[in-house]
Amino acid sequence: MSPAARLFHLRLERRAANLAPELRSALVRGYARLRLVVSDADLETFIRSPSAERLLSETLTPPQIDAAFAPVSRALRDGVEAATKALAKDLPGAAKGVAPNPLSPQVVQGIRELNTRVMTTLGEDTRETVRAFVENGLRDGRGPKDIARGIRDILGLAPNQEAAVRNFRRMLEEGDAEALTRLLRDRRFDGQIEKAFAGDGLSEAQIDKMTAAYRQRFVAFHAETVARTASLDAQRLGQRLTWEDAVARGEVDGSRLTKRWSGVLDDRERPTHLAMEGETVPWDRPYSNGQDIPGDDEYNCRCLSMYSTTATPKAGAGAKGIPTERLRVGELLRAMP
Repeated sequence: MSPAARLFHLRLERRAANLAPELRSALVRGYARLRLVVSDADLETFIRSPSAERLLSETLTPPQIDAAFAPVSRALRDGVEAATKALAKDLPGAAKGVAPNPLSPQVVQGIRELNTRVMTTLGEDTRETVRAFVENGLRDGRGPKDIARGIRDILGLAPNQEAAVRNFRRMLEEGDAEALTRLLRDRRFDGQIEKAFAGDGLSEAQIDKMTAAYRQRFVAFHAETVARTASLDAQRLGQRLTWEDAVARGEVDGSRLTKRWSGVLDDRERPTHLAMEGETVPWDRPYSNGQDIPGDDEYNCRCLSMYSTTATPKAGAGAKGIPTERLRVGELLRAMP
């Protein structure tokens, strides 16, 4: 990765880091609102029905989820608009510093698409987590009342995280020392767990308390992950809208504008994204993997596009090895917050 690309990555990551706390707080509040949507009695009634799907068709519906996470939508919108203003500094010539109108159809549509993607992911995760929790509870012979009481506790977890919490509880119940290797465990309990495992084991009350602490740490971790991903998505969308608007105004020659796939190039990057590194295409064409913005249909991607007006792509998508950044390192350093 060139110095200019590295600094541009850092700049977007810093802006995303500034937005993430607001999104994380909105997510946590949204899950708290969802816990108040229905009563335990309603949940128990739905669980007792012939089809547990009634639980998901009549509670935790898309409108309820959208209402609970309305602050997330507002934070995303504000984040995209702020990104367009900040990234307008990167435009060339007369276009430099001119941000898109936040009410323009392109901006409104772009924000709507991002919001829909985030809300859909939140809704699907929530519903799948509840579905798995109910199915597992019924399979394990737990009563509807007991299952209903537990549904609120697991809101805020992805399905695999809810499974991880159940496994942690099982480890505590069975005296499995593997519990002491879980990274999100509350380490204040380690000594108590070791002592109990060497003796008569943990009481039900102790297991409840330790599992609840583990669950809360997972909820916070999940909110942090979602917020970090959505924050970077907002920055990448703001970048695309900024260049798109400059082309529409005729201040950037769209026939000479390209975008190049640029990843972080560390041991966390997906092999499929490493293979995309350096691919350069016209700004209004998708990359060879079908994505218009890196990671726009994948979770937790840190790659982005580097726009350039000095390179003409070779024929066909996926051309590599083309000169890239118009930006200079000095410009990026001065522009960084």
